[in-house]
Amino acid sequence: MGSFRRYRAFDPHDLELIEAAYEAAWKNFVLRQPFRDTSGDSERKMFLRKRMFAIICGVIDAEALSDEVLASLPLPPGASIENALSDDQ
Repeated sequence: MGSFRRYRAFDPHDLELIEAAYEAAWKNFVLRQPFRDTSGDSERKMFLRKRMFAIICGVIDAEALSDEVLASLPLPPGASIENALSDDQ
């Protein structure tokens, strides 16, 4: 698998891994929030992509990156992942 390093351009393989991780994280979010108001999905997707690039350094595969992104979302007791994706834009 490709590796990610801070302060460099991503090679095509890295970008494929990033895209796969993004797709997996988004699919996971959609499955967790099937009854969400979808009108804000484009903003949620942009937030998710920004969060992904913010934590990408040091993660070496798509599954681990997806897990890191989901784990990094702030979820206080009783909060939903939808709130986390909409509150910190």
